[in-house]
Amino acid sequence: MVFARIGNGDVVYRLPPFRVRHRVGALAETIDWSLRATGIPQLWMRTRGRGVRLAVLDTGIDRRHSDLRDAVVATRDFTRSWVGADDRQGHGTHVAGTIAARENRRGVIGVAPQCELIVGKVLDDSGSGSDRAVAAGIAWAVDAGAEVISMSLGSPQPSRRIGDAIERAAAAGVLVICAAGNDGRPDSVNYPARRRATIAVAATNRRGEAAEFSSRGKQIDIAAPGVDILSTWPGGRYARLSGTSMATPFVAGVVALLLAAEKQQGRNRQPRTVDWLRELLARTATDAGRVGKDPVYGWGLIHPKAMLPTRPNEADTSAGELPTLRIDVTANGAPAVLVLEHRPA
Repeated sequence: MVFARIGNGDVVYRLPPFRVRHRVGALAETIDWSLRATGIPQLWMRTRGRGVRLAVLDTGIDRRHSDLRDAVVATRDFTRSWVGADDRQGHGTHVAGTIAARENRRGVIGVAPQCELIVGKVLDDSGSGSDRAVAAGIAWAVDAGAEVISMSLGSPQPSRRIGDAIERAAAAGVLVICAAGNDGRPDSVNYPARRRATIAVAATNRRGEAAEFSSRGKQIDIAAPGVDILSTWPGGRYARLSGTSMATPFVAGVVALLLAAEKQQGRNRQPRTVDWLRELLARTATDAGRVGKDPVYGWGLIHPKAMLPTRPNEADTSAGELPTLRIDVTANGAPAVLVLEHRPA
């Protein structure tokens, strides 16, 4: 991670180094390995994130992408780019797709494919931006009604501007999810993920092992899939990328599912605080690495199903197994329950 201060005293925040494995054109609708491995498709029978607004603060977005054009409700450019909020770098479009790519019989599907996205371009077309731009993006997201903010950016140096903006977001009940960074060394978690008012996300591979590039440190809260993640790319294309940048929107998408499920059950009066979310992650994560919290995985691997509120009569199923569905019906004028049970072949 490169750090610099520009002439007016602004701190420069940049994308963590990330890997682009390959880019492809048109796809038949594909569910990425990260969603399958964590049981996300089974959760879609309960919620797809409808009614939750989530902010992506990154390099902008390709609003014309077929998987994203129906997801984005607002954009704003904070970099003075000549192309406005359009994404010429690719990173922001990939992050947005991981969260909210629509189910439309082509391309990919995001973790929360019915949530609303607002996108602030706080990093310019080279992938860097001032802390002034990032702080302004955070304030805009709060004012625009975001319930969750996803930031896959960082610096080894703190910024008071960004810290103050995050504290104001937290006071407004907005949950801020941040990439830990891709430095791969002990005590290398970047800002703003180092801040107590954020959730710091590490990256894992297909085997649930910590990615070698994922930054380590006591600030890590949770680990999520971040290697070879297939998502949207500018120009209507798709790409596989690796980085804590990819793990962060995965966690943000899961939080969107959680908030949507709670709203559906009328349980959205509970205060939204980072401590509330951190405690939930600690209680539901699958332990990995050293027993308990550790600097590689935090509290462990994210367990989306365990995070969502349970429903009456809901059977407990293991990841990847379809649940038994109980549906209230009327038979001959009397109440009844229709049970649809999945049985392994």
